[in-house]
Amino acid sequence: MIICIFGVRYRDDIDRDLHKKLNDDMAHAVAGMPGFISIKFYKAEDGDQIGIIRFQTRDDLKNWRDDIAHRGAWRYAPKLYHEFWVQNAETFEDYVWIDGVHHDRDQTDRFQMTETDVLNALATDRP
Repeated sequence: MIICIFGVRYRDDIDRDLHKKLNDDMAHAVAGMPGFISIKFYKAEDGDQIGIIRFQTRDDLKNWRDDIAHRGAWRYAPKLYHEFWVQNAETFEDYVWIDGVHHDRDQTDRFQMTETDVLNALATDRP
């Protein structure tokens, strides 16, 4: 599993309508990508915001990075973000503890999202 962690610092003068439209467009686009597993967002008490997106393989993530709709959205970044950073990592170990017992196992099923799940995740009130 490939994990892409990204962080954002939104502009003070962000165009909220544009942000919502792009979120909706990107939710539909990413949910249909081969190898897509999930996307989640988190906000720390200090205001830092990160997203975590999971794909099956490096190629799946590269295909998302190079997707024409995704690339097209990049032109709007200056209207939305002061800063947007990305770190990609490859899972090298996968396990879970259940009732105090360690289990080595792939956890793709734990994170797998439907298109509706993705739309709901992106509909959260951000920024």
